[in-house]
Amino acid sequence: MLAAGQVMLILAWSAGKIPLPHLRSDWERRLTGRSAMNKNIIRLLSLATVLLILAGCGPTGPNLLPAGAFGYVPQNDFRYAPLAVQFDANRSHDTDGKIASYEWEFGDGTTGSGVRPTHTYSSPGKYVVTLRVTDDRGGMGSTTGTVTVLAVPEGQLLRRCYWRYAGVDRALEMLIPESLYQRYHSQYRQPLVGTYKYDDYVLDSLDDPTISDIARALRAKIGGGNAEFARFALAFVQGGITYTLDRPGFEYPLYPLETLVDGRGDCEDTTILYVSLLRAQEMSSSIVAVDTDHDDMPDHVLALLPVDSSFASGISCSAGMDVGLYAIDSSLFALAETAADPNTSGYIGLGCDPWGIDAPDFKQKWDL
Repeated sequence: MLAAGQVMLILAWSAGKIPLPHLRSDWERRLTGRSAMNKNIIRLLSLATVLLILAGCGPTGPNLLPAGAFGYVPQNDFRYAPLAVQFDANRSHDTDGKIASYEWEFGDGTTGSGVRPTHTYSSPGKYVVTLRVTDDRGGMGSTTGTVTVLAVPEGQLLRRCYWRYAGVDRALEMLIPESLYQRYHSQYRQPLVGTYKYDDYVLDSLDDPTISDIARALRAKIGGGNAEFARFALAFVQGGITYTLDRPGFEYPLYPLETLVDGRGDCEDTTILYVSLLRAQEMSSSIVAVDTDHDDMPDHVLALLPVDSSFASGISCSAGMDVGLYAIDSSLFALAETAADPNTSGYIGLGCDPWGIDAPDFKQKWDL
């Protein structure tokens, strides 16, 4: 029986006149002890019929064309331009061979190749993407699909934050009303007065819907209970907001939306943002002015979260840090340090104290 891709060639001569007699004896030797089919071939040889089996001489029928198929996923589940899209043509197939090449037209005048290319669309629009596949015998197939890239709605500011949590890269895309940002940004705040009521920046109600949307989006990414959300939101603030000291002469707090849009802030700005996210999830917390250098003067701002006694078992701090749990007024609180630079010193987990703070170092507290 012939296998796929084999060709049978039958040559016949008159009995007793087989050319190249050594060929017959060689075939007989090679086929001895093989299957019944092979023995029949030997018998045919004895009748002066020469049978040649040539393997691998090429296809026995027409080439079946390959079928192209692909899917795509916007990176980080983003929706707005500029938008990076990951394409995947692994669902393409070739019935009688294999696909040798994948060529792409992304619909914006650019091309690419490979099974899983990534392409970034710089402008909003609907883009017809074409995939062409070529098999190992030169046959071609193609398919198309449409990628939709949204425009940022008028009056909205696009903000994207990137951070890591539990060893995984995370990202969040947000829309922030420009008019609301400008309203907060234009408010006069006298710098360096030292008497700010930080809770006012959290309790202002105009940004509540936007902050709630962001908090819900964060919750959807992590799930779990309140303690898990508190850890996740803390990593979001530490990694998504660049810790930056205020410029000389401009020392004043920012509203949460200012910090989000600007993408930077100092300790009171990041703490206000963090506590606002917790409040949007109906979680209690406090903003605290602390004395980190033990000179009896507050010099830093951070947050405290009420926790139960079981919380201690889940605390994991980097070398050189203390566990930041404090008993205050018969309640247990975990320290949340929002001012961190993950690129140089790593993330600071909830309940970790990089300062060596004791409860007497808490000089002023705003409960929320």
